[in-house]
Amino acid sequence: MIISIETSASDLSLTLLNTEGILSHISIPIKNELSEIIVPTIKTFLKDNFISFDDVSFLAVGCGPGSFTGIRAMISTALGITISNSHIKSIGINSLAGLAISALQEAKILKVKYIISSIDSKKNDLFLQLFKINYTKIKSLPIVAISDIDTIKIEKLYNYFVINNLILKDVLFIGHQSNIAKNIIDNLKVSKNLTQHPDSLGVGRLATFIILNKISLNKTAFAFDKFRPIYARSAQINLK
Repeated sequence: MIISIETSASDLSLTLLNTEGILSHISIPIKNELSEIIVPTIKTFLKDNFISFDDVSFLAVGCGPGSFTGIRAMISTALGITISNSHIKSIGINSLAGLAISALQEAKILKVKYIISSIDSKKNDLFLQLFKINYTKIKSLPIVAISDIDTIKIEKLYNYFVINNLILKDVLFIGHQSNIAKNIIDNLKVSKNLTQHPDSLGVGRLATFIILNKISLNKTAFAFDKFRPIYARSAQINLK
């Protein structure tokens, strides 16, 4: 079984998956008590699904960018879990990629070529990343990162399109300030996903795809075999 965890935004999100699909999912709003509730919440989640860490083969974690406190608490907890349970393999996921995966089916229905993911930086701007959708190779990654993580003001979104040579009709936008983005750029396709922030569902789906298709983690720009935080400010982009 696979457990995925995401705390990069304002929620603590947990998902239990197997090779067949999603078995269970919860999302709890975070105030200032994440470090106190994260371990008890995980233990309760396991108990409610009648499993223990002995039944878990992979732990997939959204490593940011996003809330510094949330990422730090999650990484510390995840490392503790894997140290105490040496049979569990680690998969760290770029939270922007997990968010893009949550809009993948919608993007394919709209027949767009790209997804722009947006996460609140908590400093009055956005973390953005551009992903290209893979429509052809069945066992290759469903998305490919074609930019590093950028930090921009939402008012500069049009410039982002220009710099990346994007055509409006080819792009789906998902994430923080999506409503504002739609108002800034006429006819911008904005995801109708109810969750406009990183969630363990996207992290879990991406991790499951990687596991089932035996994709080497070092062949991706957004998945890692270790838990390490992505604190992506403009001068500190870390995807390696």
